[in-house]
Amino acid sequence: MDNYILTKYNKELEQLSVSLGWERTLFLDRDFVHLRSVSKKELLKEVRLARKKKLIIVYQPVSEEMLRFALEKTEVGIVVGSEKLNYKDSVHFVRGGLDQIVCKIAKEKGKKIGFAFGDILESRDRAKLLGRMMFNIKLCKKYGVEVVLSSFVKDGNEMRSVADVQSLFRVLGGVFRKKEL
Repeated sequence: MDNYILTKYNKELEQLSVSLGWERTLFLDRDFVHLRSVSKKELLKEVRLARKKKLIIVYQPVSEEMLRFALEKTEVGIVVGSEKLNYKDSVHFVRGGLDQIVCKIAKEKGKKIGFAFGDILESRDRAKLLGRMMFNIKLCKKYGVEVVLSSFVKDGNEMRSVADVQSLFRVLGGVFRKKEL
């Protein structure tokens, strides 16, 4: 499994990541970019720049409209943090950011949905976030969307082992394929 770290390259963090069982450690601006564009035009521009540098593109949407646009019209590889799009849940259902249409688009376009362990650590309302993650994982399983599970942390103090992250994913309803174990 890959460990995405939201800082510049640091040899100590890379060694810590390997000691915690991660197969590969990816650093911000060396291996991937983390985009949070607000407008469609800005997102397209940033994606174009990242493609020239041959980096993995990780996008954190700011609205449901931008989420769908990123999946349909851009070369974004991984979408992370869709659970944080809506401030409140509906009385009748969980608003996790994903729905059947978005999942079908992600599957059709070969996009991945990411779940960040760092979001759980930073969250003030963990119960709500975990419930939304469970809902999104269930949708991804149902529609066959590929899932990326990683730490997405900013420093070594927040980093956890692969076994811890996989255990949390199993509790939330995720299933690993044989090659991931």
